[in-house]
Amino acid sequence: MQQVYSKPKSIKENSSFTFCSGCDHGLAIKLVAEVIDELNLQEETIAVASSGCSVFLYDFLDVDCVESPHGRACAVATGIKRAHRAKGDDKFVFTYQGDGDFASIGIAESLHSALRGENITAICINNTNYGMTGGQLAPTTVMGQITTTSPTGRNKEYHGYPIKAAEHIALCDGTSFSARVALYDVKNIINTKKQIKKAFEYQKRGLGFSFIEILSSCPTNWKLSPQDSHKKIEEKLSKVYPLKVFKDIENE
Repeated sequence: MQQVYSKPKSIKENSSFTFCSGCDHGLAIKLVAEVIDELNLQEETIAVASSGCSVFLYDFLDVDCVESPHGRACAVATGIKRAHRAKGDDKFVFTYQGDGDFASIGIAESLHSALRGENITAICINNTNYGMTGGQLAPTTVMGQITTTSPTGRNKEYHGYPIKAAEHIALCDGTSFSARVALYDVKNIINTKKQIKKAFEYQKRGLGFSFIEILSSCPTNWKLSPQDSHKKIEEKLSKVYPLKVFKDIENE
């Protein structure tokens, strides 16, 4: 029998799944690991995980990982990148964050890292709520969405509008690449890996800040089955958050 697939070497052995059933975090991490392997980055990578569900990154990814305070992943990544570069040891540095971390408490760190053109890569898992702490309204919660802190649904008069991170990051002059992707079917999984790889390659080439926003399911807090969660992303969320490349400096 011919073997057609094996576990990425950048995934730790005997990792136990710590995410909720149907959560897309596991798939996102697997794709990151595959790209790390393909680009031969394992020995030079430092990953920065944030507070929230993304903090479990170090349980799965077999690279050096740093846990940052909530919202400070891009600031921590900036410090790591600059410190190593100053001593002639340029590391590959990326963040792995949730939408509340990247776009709410950490919006200043995220935005200014892009404006400065820090040569790091940020990955933001957007599940439109604060997944770990109870499903509260996040900056990405869509209009009408019910959460534990918006029991009648998000409305513009009280909560304002959701932020579109990939579009905002694309407006920063220091950004080399910004894209939004999803994981609800095979076609989009393949495309997500393609865009992660490009973002990583741009960092390796020293082109500036690169960013990937991944629309991800949260069956537990959405109170949906994994199948219906993916259907929601395909039919509703991707209409609010279009799946596309918003900036690619090599195609401008």
